[in-house]
Amino acid sequence: MTDKMRRVAVTGVGVVSPLGSDKDIFWNGLLEGRSAIEKVTKLDPDLYPRNLAAEIKDWDQLPEADDPSLTRYGQAVGYSVAASRMALHDAGLEAVTDVHNDYDVLIGTTMGNQDIVERIINKYELSESDPVKDIRAKDLSHFSASLLSTEVARRFGFKGSALTFVNACAAGNYSVGTAFDRIRTGRSKIILAGGADPFSRTCYTIFHRLNASSGDACRPFDQERNGMVVGEGAAMLVLEDYEHARKRGANIYAEVTGYALTCDAYHATAPHPEGHGAIKAMKRALHVAGLSPAQIDYVSAHGTGTAANDHSEATALHDVSGDRLPQIPISSIKSMIGHCMGAASAFEAVACAMAIHHQRLPPTINTTMVDSAFPSAMDVIPGKSRKAPVNHAMSNAFAFGGNVSSIILSRLASDDGNRVH
Repeated sequence: MTDKMRRVAVTGVGVVSPLGSDKDIFWNGLLEGRSAIEKVTKLDPDLYPRNLAAEIKDWDQLPEADDPSLTRYGQAVGYSVAASRMALHDAGLEAVTDVHNDYDVLIGTTMGNQDIVERIINKYELSESDPVKDIRAKDLSHFSASLLSTEVARRFGFKGSALTFVNACAAGNYSVGTAFDRIRTGRSKIILAGGADPFSRTCYTIFHRLNASSGDACRPFDQERNGMVVGEGAAMLVLEDYEHARKRGANIYAEVTGYALTCDAYHATAPHPEGHGAIKAMKRALHVAGLSPAQIDYVSAHGTGTAANDHSEATALHDVSGDRLPQIPISSIKSMIGHCMGAASAFEAVACAMAIHHQRLPPTINTTMVDSAFPSAMDVIPGKSRKAPVNHAMSNAFAFGGNVSSIILSRLASDDGNRVH
């Protein structure tokens, strides 16, 4: 622990995404407004009247797909390992040479290894009328969600904490934010943080039964929005003590400067209609970053495309930003990659880091007319990317149970506090 707060740099990113399992393919796909949403193939589409999904299509091209030691785990472990490998490579940290390091692995998830349970149901042909079979203990021995972080830590030699956050759709931000807190208070120098979720029959069916799924397209904030689309994948970021990163000559995409989480506990599945938890999270994150709402140049919205979530977020953004909200560019990458559950806000953190690094903003596709029922007009970026100066970006994540988190990423500042151009 140290009395002086440390700066927290983003030095590497890695993704296993519906747009492609490569950070540049992912980023260019976002800028081009390319949709990865198609008819579901991992389930029988005829069972679902609304049958869209954003699936990983290139898993078999990654080395982890041929690793027999990963087959015992759920798909989220494989996704986590692959995204972590890519993030470490991007950061120039393939080999961890300090065997006594304090490096952490923090991963957020919604469904964890739920696909293992679904494999067992298929293997033993379980049904409601005949649910009991001779299920072996070894079938469930790798079910724990903790394996997402512990297996990554084991494979890459991280000797600090290995934590898995199961905070639904805000879990990716929980991991990035917790990593930010641990590094700035001197408890760790390097942390792998992000989120991962597999494609799950359970998850897909839950959102379908909640009537939250769209049957044609995801249109965040649009007047005609009619639901979200389930996605999958993993996104990992290497967060690093700024001085440590600078001394080893690391490339720095951005800094994490603010973080806050709240829980309004309004409802098990519905957001607070007036966005109370979101308002507190955004204001607290701004306070931690030492920023005013007027200094935010871009918002990566939670933006699911459901009526309730989008209205709640728009209301909260208006409360926080006031009359300036129409001048703040906003986008939801869920319009292109779907809602990837615990990985969603981790993908959005990667997108924010890349937006700051390249000074370009991804769009919200399919959205043509922002809902006039919102309390304020909003600059939801349509179609294609936009070049814009971005010193500070805010990313929001909302989850079932009222769990809300906001993080702020900023353009790298020089040692005198001025933003590097």
